[in-house]
Amino acid sequence: MEKFNLFQSYPSRDIQNRTSFFTIFMSILLLVAGVGLFFMPASKSESNLDALRIVVGCALIGFSLYHLSSRASYKAYVGTGSMICKKSLLFKKEHYSQLEKHLTSLCDLQPILTEEPQICLHMIYSKDGQYVAFQLLSYTSFLYEPVTDLYCLKGEKATTFIQTLHKSNGFLH
Repeated sequence: MEKFNLFQSYPSRDIQNRTSFFTIFMSILLLVAGVGLFFMPASKSESNLDALRIVVGCALIGFSLYHLSSRASYKAYVGTGSMICKKSLLFKKEHYSQLEKHLTSLCDLQPILTEEPQICLHMIYSKDGQYVAFQLLSYTSFLYEPVTDLYCLKGEKATTFIQTLHKSNGFLH
């Protein structure tokens, strides 16, 4: 069984890169406002407004450059275009049977045969709840080793999976 690191790579058939034109537009507006603060005429009084204007201008420029460089593109589920989120949940040994029962009702899950005190559920999901990809991992010898294969749920099964996790673990979007 091969570990598929959901936090670094994604199932390419279901997830694609998208560009947020709204974020780009707002970042450019903030950049123009920040640069515009530098070209405002200096005040004639001896107040600290000029220093404040420079600090606010630098903050606006930094904020806009951050959003342009890291927030302009995002991962989205191909089916609905909804943004992809990441989540890791830890389950203690006493919850294995309940987790296994829930997962086998939604997909063809092999029995969880591990003596580890905790299992980690790595998952990525769409914000609209129409897509979930997950894998169970156990922490052994300073590495997460896979317990199951990678599973992908779509549509109603994905929604049921997320709702059940929300009810049982306080899972929040």
